[in-house]
Amino acid sequence: MIELLHIAQGIIERGLIFGLVVAGVYIASRLINFDNLAIEGAFGLGGALTALLLSWNVYPMVSLVAAVGAGALSGIATGLLNTKLKINNLISGIVVTTGLFSITLKIAGSNMSLNGKQTIFSSFSYGAPYHTLLILSILCFGLIYGIQWFLKTEVGYLLQAVGDTPQMLTNVGKNTDCYIIMGLVISNSLAALGGSLFVHYVGYFSIWASVGVLIIGLAGMMLAQMVHDTFGYALIVGSIAYQAIISLTFELQLDQDWNKLITAVLIVLLIMAKEWIHKPSVASIPR
Repeated sequence: MIELLHIAQGIIERGLIFGLVVAGVYIASRLINFDNLAIEGAFGLGGALTALLLSWNVYPMVSLVAAVGAGALSGIATGLLNTKLKINNLISGIVVTTGLFSITLKIAGSNMSLNGKQTIFSSFSYGAPYHTLLILSILCFGLIYGIQWFLKTEVGYLLQAVGDTPQMLTNVGKNTDCYIIMGLVISNSLAALGGSLFVHYVGYFSIWASVGVLIIGLAGMMLAQMVHDTFGYALIVGSIAYQAIISLTFELQLDQDWNKLITAVLIVLLIMAKEWIHKPSVASIPR
């Protein structure tokens, strides 16, 4: 029973961390209609910068802020490539992610262990042994609530209009490019924060940890949309559900080399399920 609780706690904690990535994917793909492939690069950048700062004994909270700032810069770079140089959004993301791979290697190398350095989780021991879950819950749910509040403001509504009716922004005298860049800044900042928290959580950085992060975010978002289709706490639920599925492969003792294939198949099944759910029945088709 105790072992089962530990497994469940681990699933929820990882789900909360990657829930930020899911939120970043949602903002880019659903709110501003931008296929943001730079999310993987931002995740790795946030993790690398965090590992470097923690190795210098910088206060853990500062590393989180620095990761968010670095993610924001990567979002600005992606947005400028797309809006000013008119590069396709997919290629813009690929270019930024490719560039960030080299930057990440220069910052932290291919891997870096924290070797017992102070992290945000070791700094606070209140509520042990559930302090990690408590800290992640406060951070992640607080951010989701904050973004929900922001999306209900005038600027938030205009940001959402970028994906639905961009012409409306032009009609009211707003610069569409600025709102696209804003959406990418938020998206990449969330991914970078997720990468930072992941390094705090596992105690080391690996350049390969960011590989497949975009797919994890996409799968989590699609699972979340089975619960609720708008931005909100369902994104965290979807992320936790994905982590539960991956944990199930461990329990079934499946070869972990198949995890990426399992994720790919899961995405296809979710797309088929969504199409089937929204497909009108024969009786409802007007004659």
